[in-house]
Amino acid sequence: MTTAPETTQPPAPKTGTPPTLARTGAGAGHIAVALAHWAGGHTIGPEEITRRIVKARADAHAAAVAEHARQARAAHKKARRLRQRAELNGGLVPADQTALVAADHEAQRHDAAISALGEFTAPVLDPGQIRHRRHRTAAARCLVLTLPPTAVVAGSWMWSGSVFLFSVVGAIGACVARGDRPFQLTVRPVPAELIAATPHVLPTAPAEVVAEPVAEPVAVDAGAWREELQLAVEQLVAVADLDGRAGVHVSDILASLQQSRRFLGATTKTLPSTLRDAGIPTEVVKIKGAVPPSALGVRYDKLAQALGHQPRLPAHLVPDITVDEDADPAGEYPSPDHSPAPRAATG
Repeated sequence: MTTAPETTQPPAPKTGTPPTLARTGAGAGHIAVALAHWAGGHTIGPEEITRRIVKARADAHAAAVAEHARQARAAHKKARRLRQRAELNGGLVPADQTALVAADHEAQRHDAAISALGEFTAPVLDPGQIRHRRHRTAAARCLVLTLPPTAVVAGSWMWSGSVFLFSVVGAIGACVARGDRPFQLTVRPVPAELIAATPHVLPTAPAEVVAEPVAEPVAVDAGAWREELQLAVEQLVAVADLDGRAGVHVSDILASLQQSRRFLGATTKTLPSTLRDAGIPTEVVKIKGAVPPSALGVRYDKLAQALGHQPRLPAHLVPDITVDEDADPAGEYPSPDHSPAPRAATG
């Protein structure tokens, strides 16, 4: 009697990542984020960049004023020396007279340049200048980051492949040592010497320390805005039906809502999704006389199906159908049932 050989099931694959590999990957991610933060120049705040730009312009202005003052002093000194010579000798030769005129002209030119430069005033910088300076810093830092890999490749090529091996082992060791401990990505404080060198730049006002208010319970959205929106659209569509129109365009709904200071942040692109969230169907509606005639909107019949009843008019537009039985004993008065008039156009 033979028995069927027993089938052995393969061992189930192990799930999950080994702890060491997970720690290495987490450390590598944190180090990469920190390097990207540093290389992008995000460690330097806008105030420091502004102060450095202003300081560079102030230094350039001071250097220009000093250079013009130096050349003006030299020209004045030369002209004064020539005039003293003229007093001693009773006049100047033609060459010295020409030199005196040139010296006076040079002195006047530099004096006018100093007057034109005037006092330095801190310029008003736009965000584009600050962004350009940050990009320059980022370019320089990215260039610095390329130096270590380049040195490793060059060392491995010129000396030994062990340079590359030791570099990889060191990088893996740094990742394992960092582990799942992210770096604190902050902006460095503005150096004190930079603040002292740019006193004409107003510092960024720190946030006032105020007592934390008592936490109030957060209001939960109970859907009041949906009911408000449904009522507003229902009345607009009912008025449109009373005028013989098939519905209302989204643009007209938005204009009516914002005229009553509601849904001010909505646009014709975002309002349709808001209407659908409130249970109001939207589709392309063709309305005769509208510009454009066909656009996304709300139809009377579709809204009636969604609401489960015919759209109701606002209270001030509801016709008075009360009948004085003494004046109309036969009871011939209009039926209170609303019968929609034929639509002027179809969607």
